[in-house]
Amino acid sequence: MAALEAKQKPATPRSHGLGHKDQVIAERLARLRQENKPKSVPSQAEIEARLAALRDEPQGPIPSTQEMEARLAALQGRGPPSWTPQPAYQTPDTRTQAQQAQDLLAQLTAEVAIDESQEQRGPAASIQNDLHQAGPAGQSANPKGQTTSSLEEKSRLPAEVAVKLQEENTRQEKILALTKRLAILRGQDPDRVTLQDCPVPDSDDDEETAIQRVLQQLTEEAALDEASGFAIPVAPTLQPQAQSCRAESEAQALAPKPEAEEELPWCCICNEDATLRCAGCDGDLYCVRCFREGHDAFELKEHQTSAYHPQHAGREY
Repeated sequence: MAALEAKQKPATPRSHGLGHKDQVIAERLARLRQENKPKSVPSQAEIEARLAALRDEPQGPIPSTQEMEARLAALQGRGPPSWTPQPAYQTPDTRTQAQQAQDLLAQLTAEVAIDESQEQRGPAASIQNDLHQAGPAGQSANPKGQTTSSLEEKSRLPAEVAVKLQEENTRQEKILALTKRLAILRGQDPDRVTLQDCPVPDSDDDEETAIQRVLQQLTEEAALDEASGFAIPVAPTLQPQAQSCRAESEAQALAPKPEAEEELPWCCICNEDATLRCAGCDGDLYCVRCFREGHDAFELKEHQTSAYHPQHAGREY
């Protein structure tokens, strides 16, 4: 077939004397020259005529976004997308803040009234359901009696809560008073003592135990103060022999140590300001807390103490 078409096709004058390959190349060059020829450029008049024709054509309605999305979904084989309704127009609120607050309070009051009415109807509705579900008349409960008992229980609950709160406040006041007394015996400021500083029991069973524990602690602190000589005496009842022994111990304690050039007015344990001197500890200076913690019950009874006042009160060390 190719040979037959080549025979029937008239040869171009330029293809005389050319081989088959040269002839194919010549045809391809001719086609390329034909394609490279500049195309005809429309004139200004032709362009204006085309624009006028486009303006005169009737334009159809522009599809909306919903229609275009529906068409796209149909082309893609999906269902139409769900459209959310546009929010309705709301008029601007021209009320003042006071009016808005009053309206809000009225709305809350109405909601509370509705809730209370539903709560009151709740027991009656449950009783009615029980009556419907009950069997014979003899097995059904008395709705009036149940309603009365539930109302009595509701009225009794606030009174019980008030009594418990009053008992809790009384218990906390007792423990706070005991803790303040303990702070006074320790030489601390009682006004700084708060409920957070004292252990308050959570249950009523532990109340008496906690109070007894605080009282025992107060008694022990008072005994320590009396043994250390810091208890406030009611009347001077010291015997002459005890006074003479105390005077001798104070004189020995106040005597300057030969090896110490200058005594520093600090506690020998915590470096706080010293308030007493212990004759049984070679005249060492202590604060009240370190003296109690550093001596056992026997030492507190046997060691003689005296109040310490620094010789140079205004001097800086």
